[in-house]
Amino acid sequence: MKKYFLKSAFFLCLIVSTNVYSQWIYPETRKVDSTQTYFGVTLKDPYQWLEDLKNTEVQNWFKAQSEFTDNALSKIPGQDILFNEMTQLDNVKNVKYSSIQEVKGKYFFEKRLPGEEENKLYFRNDKFGEDILLFDPENYIPGMSYNLSGWSLNEYGNKVIIGITESGKERPFLKIMDVETKTFYPEEFKASYSSGWVDGAENTFMYLKLKNDDVHDPSSNLDSKLMIHTLGKSVSADKEILSRVHDPSLDIKPEEYPYILISPGNKYLFAYKSSVDNNQEIYFANRDELFNEKINWKKLCSKEDKITSAINFEDDVYFLTSKNSSNFKIIKTSLINPDVNNAAVIMEGADKKIDYINSARDYLIITLVKNGIETFINKMDFRTGKIVSVDMPLSGSISVIPNSNYSNECTVWNSYWTTPSNLYQLNLENNEFEKGPFNVEADYPGIENLVSVEIEVPSHDGELVPLSIIYDKTVFKNDGSNICYLDGYGAYGNPYSPYFDYTMLTMFKRGVILAVAHVRGGGEKGEEWYRAGWKNTKPNTWKDFIACGEYLIKNNYTSSDKLAGTGASAGGILIGRAITERPDLFKVAIPKVGCMNTVRAELSPNGPVNIPEFGTVTIEEDFKALYEMDSYHHLKEGEHYPSTLITTGFNDPRVVSWIPGKFAAKMQKVNSSDNPVLLKVDYTTGHFGGESMSSFFRNTSEIFSFILWQCGHPDFQP
Repeated sequence: MKKYFLKSAFFLCLIVSTNVYSQWIYPETRKVDSTQTYFGVTLKDPYQWLEDLKNTEVQNWFKAQSEFTDNALSKIPGQDILFNEMTQLDNVKNVKYSSIQEVKGKYFFEKRLPGEEENKLYFRNDKFGEDILLFDPENYIPGMSYNLSGWSLNEYGNKVIIGITESGKERPFLKIMDVETKTFYPEEFKASYSSGWVDGAENTFMYLKLKNDDVHDPSSNLDSKLMIHTLGKSVSADKEILSRVHDPSLDIKPEEYPYILISPGNKYLFAYKSSVDNNQEIYFANRDELFNEKINWKKLCSKEDKITSAINFEDDVYFLTSKNSSNFKIIKTSLINPDVNNAAVIMEGADKKIDYINSARDYLIITLVKNGIETFINKMDFRTGKIVSVDMPLSGSISVIPNSNYSNECTVWNSYWTTPSNLYQLNLENNEFEKGPFNVEADYPGIENLVSVEIEVPSHDGELVPLSIIYDKTVFKNDGSNICYLDGYGAYGNPYSPYFDYTMLTMFKRGVILAVAHVRGGGEKGEEWYRAGWKNTKPNTWKDFIACGEYLIKNNYTSSDKLAGTGASAGGILIGRAITERPDLFKVAIPKVGCMNTVRAELSPNGPVNIPEFGTVTIEEDFKALYEMDSYHHLKEGEHYPSTLITTGFNDPRVVSWIPGKFAAKMQKVNSSDNPVLLKVDYTTGHFGGESMSSFFRNTSEIFSFILWQCGHPDFQP
């Protein structure tokens, strides 16, 4: 295949291209006559051949795009400065703790020091004890790239299941470590996820087994099986305890992930069929049946009950449901004779959404949010049923995470756009709040100059959309000359919660504004807000985003030649359709590992499990919705598109690389502006996780420098 690369002289003169519209000579991409007809609608798909990622020609095409993009980005000055600044900012906090768990007085946690590439697993013999290293993924196999993808402790704190992934593939293999000796047992479980230890059994645990770990195999996620294993026994003899074939009465779909939840100390098992659908269908049984040949499952609730989560305490079960309550409510029924339809209402969201529920030993933890920005914590005493608020000197995003199922001690995570993330300790029994041993202060330079503004912007239909605006007051100008980085998501009912991103300090000091559009499809304003950006209402997602961009321009925060829009993963729908509907509004677009070809997405490895969120082309109404949100099919010949940097991780199992790849190929061909269309291919990572810190800083500095270059910042012009 012919490869064309940028010369430094390119930036000084025009170049004739095989694309009649563009000055850019991209790697050659052939077109193939390919069409599909859905319900009388015929769609041309000339780049469908790129879907075969095992084909040598396709692999060579991605490599050519990668080299072309890397060469183009390398010409932008200032990248190394951004990279070095991010590295220095990472060093401001002298240690970073996360994922804290307490078992039998020992504290287990992840930790990363300045200069380290990955989180490592540690423990302490007591809360204030010495940090003892358990597992270092960087040195698991020297010369290889591995990540710690998760871990699970037994109730004795003497054995831990460790999930390990290679190069961000998100398909871990499991190893079991003896905590005292820090040695691994011989068993290895390929393409598996831990489902937790069996309560009361020191050596027995459950795991979800996939078909294989090939992230490009469309069938690899289908018909997964929940297995049970006891240390010392052969893996080949492991018993299948929950699957589509093993339990036909549960009607588990091939794309659903079966798992069993055992509440420690309680006498019930709960079976789930996991997918992206927030509404659960849950079954229960007596926990004594776990080792039976067949478990006698009884249905507890159906999807029509709109239950998103359940907490078991003794013979009662507490549900979080959106049925007849857009801001959700908590209901309770007895497992002795469960009746969801006549369950008692414990609490109902009013002006705030009940976002999620959790539990410590004696308390139900209730987290409420308003507009996705403000967080409020309540607790309910399981014994008395009394609900009270938990006051803490914190604002912004707050998460209360129990350290153990056997105590009321919790770790509190807190962050805001202008407040660095930190950890605190909370005892729910007496509401004692303290910094605790994992609190690490960090004095980031320039943070005192940051301003955050929370407003609501009228969308195309008058609906008010929350918009967060963050900037450095010492360099902000109210004349439309600021570069603005507008972000959004809007999917799965997940709110875009505020958090502090220290890499953005490199942009704030250069006069860049960060704006976050809390669009429909997210969960900021409850279930109705979510469903107003779902399937056939999905256009509201990108129309809300467009309205926020228009507001920023109209109110002199920025201008159309300074506005950069971005969206990641499912947010690729948002940014892709925003620039295909309003290409004039944006100067730059950054679709990060974005879902840009929704009509074909269900044929990808992660496609079937996403059908509840986006739909299927086998149903006419769903097809129409999928076509409307498909950015690839809405690219128009001869349109003036923004400067676009499209990213993909070649090990991505969630948005497989051919999805952003096809979008890039077509956009390069049809774009009539002089703006570049670049495809960044990272061969060391997957969807998001898995990349080393230095790789993350390098990729982020490339994105930031691309924005600064294209939006005219004088220090980033080749």
